[in-house]
Amino acid sequence: MFSRKVYIANISRMDWLKANSIQGWENILTKTDYCVKNAIKESNSNEVDLIGHSSGGILLRLYLSKEIFNGKSYGGRDFTSNLITLGSPHQALRATSLRKFVDKKFPGNFFKNVNYVSIGGELVLDSDDSSLLTKIFAKNSYKSISGEKNSIGDGLVPLSSSLLKGSQKIILKKTTHSRIFGENWYGKSERIEEWYREINWA
Repeated sequence: MFSRKVYIANISRMDWLKANSIQGWENILTKTDYCVKNAIKESNSNEVDLIGHSSGGILLRLYLSKEIFNGKSYGGRDFTSNLITLGSPHQALRATSLRKFVDKKFPGNFFKNVNYVSIGGELVLDSDDSSLLTKIFAKNSYKSISGEKNSIGDGLVPLSSSLLKGSQKIILKKTTHSRIFGENWYGKSERIEEWYREINWA
């Protein structure tokens, strides 16, 4: 089914813990750029598809740009066919300054030569698909992001935030943000097959 070779950027949990700073974002962007350039070289291809989960999807929107960020420019739009985001909090009432910067500077499907695909989960909170953690914290998370605690989402990010304006939008039923929110998250094999089939690939 899958006709694409997968490369994963070497980004650690510690890298993400530092991602609230400009230096932290730069570190992740640099590691992403190294992975992308290596993939292009090894596959003898001119283009890649980028996939980002959660905040990774927002970082990739910045990666597409040639905007100078902390002294560096990446210009990923020149070699990206599809940008796929999984449960990324694109639009949020209470976002970090870096997330606000991306959404203001590069709103929606900003680069028209790139096919943007945003994927969000639709989870029933009081179902067996939700973990205890989800049942306790989901509504507070939804309210923090969208202003509405009774939103529908993946247990962390509401659909109103994860579905990027102007993108191809895919909603996955019974899907959680990550494993701690429930077993059926975006990266589970069955879920990958589902969203992979639904994408209108460029």
